[in-house]
Amino acid sequence: MSRMFVDELSPGETVATSPTPCMHCVTPACAESCPVQAISVTSDGIVLSASLEKCIGCKNCTYACPFGIPRVDDVKKMMYKCDMCYDRTSKGTPPMCASVCPTDTIMFLEEDDLKNHSPKEVQYQWDFGGTTIETRTVIGLPDTKRNSFGFYDGEGVQS
Repeated sequence: MSRMFVDELSPGETVATSPTPCMHCVTPACAESCPVQAISVTSDGIVLSASLEKCIGCKNCTYACPFGIPRVDDVKKMMYKCDMCYDRTSKGTPPMCASVCPTDTIMFLEEDDLKNHSPKEVQYQWDFGGTTIETRTVIGLPDTKRNSFGFYDGEGVQS
């Protein structure tokens, strides 16, 4: 199971939503906190959802992830999150979100194409109480005060 979560920002007041994609951290806290090593990282840097055979549903990954990405199904005792549709992307096929995005906001590029689009591999470094987390993705957050969408630069939302 692979999922990218979309959260409602002010349910009942607006239809605005915000996606919460996995950042596929260079050093994923979710995988490091897993007591049974159910979360693996592929050689190309994709942090996979927990293995069905290994996951015990302890939720350590949910507590460890600074972005709140992993979710645990309490009934199935199973963690799930976006794993970039690894069954597709490992074969060169775009993930479902990129293949259905009508505005090309989400793109699936070859590494050389990505380097031409962005000179930096690591897009952001986040400081969580002295622990630095590096991510390869950019976060876009809606500005609910001005009802516009912008770009989060760590200092606030810039339109």
